[in-house]
Amino acid sequence: MADVIRRGLRRCLGRARSIGPATVVITLALLIGAGGLADAATGGSFILGKSNSETSTATLANGKGTPLSLRAPAGRAPFAVNRSVEVGNLNAQYVDGKTAAQLQSNGGAGMTTTDEGALLGPDQIKIVSTGPLPAGTYALSATAFIDAAGDQAICYLTVAADGANPNLALNYGGGIGTIAQAAETAVATVPAKATASEWCYGSTGQSVQDAAITAVRLDSVSWGTEPIKVTRPEGAKSPRP
Repeated sequence: MADVIRRGLRRCLGRARSIGPATVVITLALLIGAGGLADAATGGSFILGKSNSETSTATLANGKGTPLSLRAPAGRAPFAVNRSVEVGNLNAQYVDGKTAAQLQSNGGAGMTTTDEGALLGPDQIKIVSTGPLPAGTYALSATAFIDAAGDQAICYLTVAADGANPNLALNYGGGIGTIAQAAETAVATVPAKATASEWCYGSTGQSVQDAAITAVRLDSVSWGTEPIKVTRPEGAKSPRP
């Protein structure tokens, strides 16, 4: 379209002496109106509020700062694209409203394997724990192989800062008899740097071995019953079931 307009302008200017200036002005107006000069093409000007096109990549550079700032009213996207092709070197603060920290695959795990086993008594002892966890809602699971020595042995799952023994047991497991498998699962919303742990107690002569614990953060969940929020004070012994 730009070439057509340029050729028309040359013809008009070449004939200006014979057709008169008024005719030239009218012809230019028709050419500009017909072509619009509204669609900026390669090598032309970028026209705000109009559709612009090009056949080669345009580059915008600023040696002293950010080359482009786009602003939009609340609730409207500042720009849009028409393809899902990956954009190289694109660094964004949010993805679907989540920060980079929230999108990380966060979780924790711990394992204890021993032939002798940890001896149990009437006081609770920590058998296995995760490392410090980022804040969030977690699916928690812990298991322990118990030699109950003919009596009852109990384990429970808990979450607290620095692996302390709080007065909130999320779930209990255990058994009665010679051999038992303790297993506890829970879903809890925990504060930052909390540690999930499995604690056990029983009577003299009992032992626990081959214990494991996992904590997997849930980024998207359809809730029925809401998870436990770990907010109670720490330091007291967990209540007996």
